Amino acid sequence: MKSNRFALLALALAAIGAASCSSTSPAPPVPVEGAKKSDVKALVGRWVGDYSSVASGRSGSIVFELKSGETTAHGDVLMWPKGSKEPIAPSPGKELTEEQIRTMPHVLNISFVQSQGGYLTGTMDPYNDPDCQCQVRTTFVGSIDGDDIVGEYTTERFDRQGAPVKGVWKARRQKG
Repeated sequence: MKSNRFALLALALAAIGAASCSSTSPAPPVPVEGAKKSDVKALVGRWVGDYSSVASGRSGSIVFELKSGETTAHGDVLMWPKGSKEPIAPSPGKELTEEQIRTMPHVLNISFVQSQGGYLTGTMDPYNDPDCQCQVRTTFVGSIDGDDIVGEYTTERFDRQGAPVKGVWKARRQKG
């Protein structure tokens, strides 16, 4: 259990570093499809943004990068669960508490993005929700307007219990 806690802390700190880094992302590849070449071209660049949900109290950051001429991007989302604070370094000789672990930031992977006619849709890899301790899936949609994307997302439990949680997100293409 102790090694899992340190692994989670290391993962969260690495994600924060990756989100702020302007070089290549260590995030897994994300397939990007479009009805036309121009649909995929509309997503070329490094996109940085954030998301939030009043319903869940969560927020986080988004990083997504697609290089010109490629159909595979790299991107991830850093989720800050409700009650999260800055990452906590364990005190020497003390283990992290369950509450500290539950409120640590989590790296979520984008699994697929499709662009068509100024709109995009996508999915996240399934992940364990820190509130219900159950598997969930998230889908997102957005409207592309030049260097800005604005959209909504929906998170649903695999067991279909409870209402889907909705939120909003936005991202801006970085210059240079």
